[in-house]
Amino acid sequence: MIRAIGILLLFGMVTLGARAQQDAQFTQYMFNPLYFNPSFAGLANANTLTAIHRSQWFGYQGTINQQGAPNTQMISYNTLSDFWDGGMGIHVVNDQLGPSSNLEIQLSGSYFINLPGNSSLSIGLKLGMFSSSLDFDELVLVDPGDNIANISGKESQIRPDVGLGFLYRNGNFFGGFSTNHLLQPKFDFGVDEVSNQLVRHYYLTAGYDYALTSDITLTPTFLIKNVGFDNYSFDVSVMGKYKDQLWAGLSYRNAESASVLLGYSLLKDRSLAIAYAIDVIINERTSKEPTSQEFMVIYKFLGRDKGKNLGKNIIRTPRYRY
Repeated sequence: MIRAIGILLLFGMVTLGARAQQDAQFTQYMFNPLYFNPSFAGLANANTLTAIHRSQWFGYQGTINQQGAPNTQMISYNTLSDFWDGGMGIHVVNDQLGPSSNLEIQLSGSYFINLPGNSSLSIGLKLGMFSSSLDFDELVLVDPGDNIANISGKESQIRPDVGLGFLYRNGNFFGGFSTNHLLQPKFDFGVDEVSNQLVRHYYLTAGYDYALTSDITLTPTFLIKNVGFDNYSFDVSVMGKYKDQLWAGLSYRNAESASVLLGYSLLKDRSLAIAYAIDVIINERTSKEPTSQEFMVIYKFLGRDKGKNLGKNIIRTPRYRY
């Protein structure tokens, strides 16, 4: 199984190039898999609240608009369902991109299926809304005679959004596939010149939890991102955790950045965790600030630990144990 993961990682590193995507990106993707795949809803050590703030190209001051560098905020809640054999979750993401911004609110549900041979399958569905906004006052036009030159103010449109995901576990191995924006909503704000369609995004993720000792767990993971079966990018990382309390890792995003991730669980019951990630930009640095940064807080609600491990094994990994 480890060999299979290595082959997939090598394939991704050789064949995929970095491309633009419409969804927000996170370096600490292994801590918020619900955002990419609804089948993670209700998994081990559920009943957790996660909040992330990302500052892309930290310190960048916009030269063509007043909004500065892109920044993203996400908050999610994950729990096991009381009504069916599965889980539930909700996440809210605010993504600010200069004169444009996106807000999405998604409700996720998953259903667990036990399979032979100490394995399991989780099927997830998410339903919600996606709102896109454009501040015409912040647009910089090359041609003053453009048809949108006389439009002012901020316009917003809201569209329904649907996503689907699958997750397979066998022992300490996991692999998942998901797709977002199945309806491919279109945003035009009544002006054809700024029309934009939200294209389907596809995600493939896999990893393996390897216990080096009784105190140290090593978890390699990767996340391949595809936009409309055309543009690709990937993240690959290795995370190590000590006594389920302190974690550190390295990550690489193709043709963009290399990252360092650090985290620590606080309080005697380790119900509260804080984490930090810094990306060092390694491509096209002349047009970007040299770093991007993420701050994360995770809180596990005491007395409500209804977490469930798919695949039956005890999972010692920073994704689920805080």
